[in-house]
Amino acid sequence: MVNENQHGRAGAVDVIGVTQAFRNHGKPLPVLDEVDLSVKPGTFVSLIGPSGCGKSTLLRLIAGLDMPVDGKVYVDGRIVTGPDPRRGLVFQDPTLLPWLDVEHNVGLGPTVQGHRDDDESIRRIDEMIDMVGLDNFRHALPSELSGGMAQRASLARALVTRPEILLLDEPLGKLDALTRSTLQGELERLWRTQGFTGIMVTHDVDEALLLSDRVVVFSPRPAHIVADFPVALDRPRTQDDPQFRELRHKILGLLF
Repeated sequence: MVNENQHGRAGAVDVIGVTQAFRNHGKPLPVLDEVDLSVKPGTFVSLIGPSGCGKSTLLRLIAGLDMPVDGKVYVDGRIVTGPDPRRGLVFQDPTLLPWLDVEHNVGLGPTVQGHRDDDESIRRIDEMIDMVGLDNFRHALPSELSGGMAQRASLARALVTRPEILLLDEPLGKLDALTRSTLQGELERLWRTQGFTGIMVTHDVDEALLLSDRVVVFSPRPAHIVADFPVALDRPRTQDDPQFRELRHKILGLLF
């Protein structure tokens, strides 16, 4: 299902024959093996697989932080050659700058781009802080925030520049169960209202099924795609839905 609030925005991703390897004690360490993946604009896709199989590596390639050994990554038909503000990235750890308050952390993108004090940037920063429920904490430092609040600030920072694509590397992985459940709902709401293409790495099968239009399953390293499950369930979703349980069973059967 394409996000109905996308309003014709871009955000198509095509990964074609991508292979990646690193050096480990002087020897090549294969990580990705000829991965092919296409993501339509406005959809939300989760990548799931064994720890260390290369899912986060693939996100870094889409973000333009690393280049593949072989193959190409395209965004809207153009080869990715480096980072771009149209592709936002949220990590498992919030990575907020400890000396900046919430407002200035959220406004980091416009600051780097040189238009932090423009009326539109000020309005957008205020909008995103309010949207993630941190208006009463805009002057708080990261050390004064809970883990969930810090990750909300991270999401706001990533979205303030209106990225076409949001890359999420286990963004809720270190949160307690209650906070994680709350932020899953918040993340879905942000996806619906902001119209970005979402690509998320997670180890939580239920989380992937609750949020995604597709769940892509990877093999152990060197990773290739072993299955791609469409998730054609009405939103909001519940874990006791028979189709939800059936998909969970199929995915878990591939992982264990």
